[in-house]
Amino acid sequence: MNHTIQKFRRIIFRQFLILVLAFSAVFLFTSTAFSRLVNKVDIRERSTGYEVRVDFFLPMRYVSHRPQSKGSILRIQMRPSVIGLDNPDTIEQLTERQLLSWDRSSPIPLKEITYEGGIPDRPELTLRFKRDVEFNVQSSGDLRTLIIIVRTEKPKVPEQQPEAEADLPEPAMPIPDLSAGSPRMSGLMDEAGGAMIDRNFRRAVQLYTKVLRDPNTVFRQDAQELLGLARDRNGQAAHAKAEYEKYLKLYPEGPGADRVRQRLSGLLTAASKPKGKLRKAKRPESKSKSAWDHQVFGSLSEFYNYSDTKNQDGTTDINQSESITSLDFSTRSRSDRYEVRTQFFGTHEVDLRSDGDDDSSRINNLFIDMEDRKWGLSGRFGRQTRSSGGILGRFDGGVVSYEILDQVEISGVFGTPVASSGDSAFNTDKQFYGASINLGTFWDSVDFNLFAINQEVEGIDDRQAVGGEIRYFDQKRSLFSFVDYDTSYEELNIFLINGGWTFPSKTRVNLVLDYRKSPILTTSNALSGQLTLQSIPELLSFLTEDEVRQLARDRTATTKSATLGIVQDLNEKYQVVAEVTVTETSGTPATPANGPISLVDATEASGKDYFYLAQFIASNFLMEGDINIIELRYSDTMNNNTYSFNLNLRYPITPNFRINPRVQTQLRKTKGDDGSSLTIRPLLRVDYRWKTWLRFELEGGREWREESSLGTTNKSTGYFATAGFRAYF
Repeated sequence: MNHTIQKFRRIIFRQFLILVLAFSAVFLFTSTAFSRLVNKVDIRERSTGYEVRVDFFLPMRYVSHRPQSKGSILRIQMRPSVIGLDNPDTIEQLTERQLLSWDRSSPIPLKEITYEGGIPDRPELTLRFKRDVEFNVQSSGDLRTLIIIVRTEKPKVPEQQPEAEADLPEPAMPIPDLSAGSPRMSGLMDEAGGAMIDRNFRRAVQLYTKVLRDPNTVFRQDAQELLGLARDRNGQAAHAKAEYEKYLKLYPEGPGADRVRQRLSGLLTAASKPKGKLRKAKRPESKSKSAWDHQVFGSLSEFYNYSDTKNQDGTTDINQSESITSLDFSTRSRSDRYEVRTQFFGTHEVDLRSDGDDDSSRINNLFIDMEDRKWGLSGRFGRQTRSSGGILGRFDGGVVSYEILDQVEISGVFGTPVASSGDSAFNTDKQFYGASINLGTFWDSVDFNLFAINQEVEGIDDRQAVGGEIRYFDQKRSLFSFVDYDTSYEELNIFLINGGWTFPSKTRVNLVLDYRKSPILTTSNALSGQLTLQSIPELLSFLTEDEVRQLARDRTATTKSATLGIVQDLNEKYQVVAEVTVTETSGTPATPANGPISLVDATEASGKDYFYLAQFIASNFLMEGDINIIELRYSDTMNNNTYSFNLNLRYPITPNFRINPRVQTQLRKTKGDDGSSLTIRPLLRVDYRWKTWLRFELEGGREWREESSLGTTNKSTGYFATAGFRAYF
């Protein structure tokens, strides 16, 4: 035990050293900071294959996937919840294209995972496999994890663990026939088997316990035996003894009873041996119980971006000419009990224009994760993003969680908010702390979250909020609701309902209702529009605290929106999507000039804005693995009518060579005059995987723009291109 603890300390020190070195980069460069949308990708083994878990920082609602059940390319369409969509940095993250990293030591036949931003309100996740596989896609109850179940033909059996003190070999594991039970029970048994393979015995105990709650399941006998084994391997000797004895009482005869008697005998023998004798034996712990598994993985990329505009008068503007180097570096060390993970993702940008901006370095993610599975204790420290527990974005700080019961987890959070990519490494003007409790899962489908949080800005209250989430998920229906109420201002900050229902006709209906303050109401909003006074203490030198708080209210609008969407699978190849959204934003009053207090003009209420979307999606249309998307959009807003037509085609010419031609067109007409703007953009992206660890990307296109206003017409053209490579390790 002392050896294991010392080794754990060395691993923590090594991971902490990596984190310190990464943090030092913040001070070596002029840093800006932002976070990627994807938190991490985990590959877990299941008894019938693998489970791919893609964790997002924001709730992402699963919409649909193509093809439906089998293929070498899986494309999953999602829709972000509206939490955080009033933040420009979040919009930027949603539109990015990211190639995701994972631990490539896993034997899963997976080549790559790509997040395709493109259109921020309908991003796509693409998984490319080495061969045709069967799959199923589902979302977690909190909508922050997308789960892809990949099935293989040959079942995997958890590794046998020899007992150092036993005279007999470890008895064989039972292999349940998953085809015999209901889909839900089979899924739980499959996931539990994967948890045993992954040595996450605490999780296996939870899953087998869920199975045993169903009195009619065909898996009761296997689940009872495996529950005892999971508790045994999790170091819960008394609980394991009780489960073994319960098994023998229920099923006294048969091969299973023989296996359980052997394990129970070994458990009782080990418990009866004198402690002194055990210490004298000095037998090394078995590898499965004491060994640490270490991985280092990530990617390195280099890209050049260029764009220009040729104006009607013959002049040319170079809008972009830059080199971007990115490093994605992750480490993971784990044993049966502990897991320690670090993650760093950063970029360095060099503006190559003669009159360009200074070079900049960005720290996207920079944190260390630690988990003790036996005690249900975990923590994350560093720069991170969170959209639950009252945290509504990026911050520097820590989150500590403790699972006090199987269905009860408490968390504490502290830190300083990081408002935008232009912020320095640490914000010392604002601090927050809070606590939350997660309850569930109940009835295999319902989770709850309650939170309270307090944030101060330079000594006064900035935000005091309470709220929570209610989450429901099953194979046909999902519901995510979120409430954030500021007790200091006595104002409702956010009320969100996001639900979906899939019918037997393969029709999925989605509904989103959203009410929110825009931006989120904080005392710091009082600084919006102020040109001279740049801090809350400066405002307080001329205004009372009540006047500052009223100024914050005046600068905060209210936005209400509703979205109704329908997704219809016509068959294995064809799918149609239709969606309508209505939004309305209130106006804000003017702030008159008063000494150093700047004049801030009033804003007009938007009235109701309408947005319409229609998509037709064809997969495997011209060749295996292709996808063809035709999209029409129309919006009717306070100032404009906008019409859009987009064509997006993706063709795998060979397993390693892909092309992606696109055409984007938009016509915007201004209300009240004859103003208009027409934009046409054809694009072509080419991907070539030269080696399993190296790929090249090239994208280029041209833009034609014509703008008319007050009888004057301006025409311009432009080119844009991106070229580079990514190397994986």
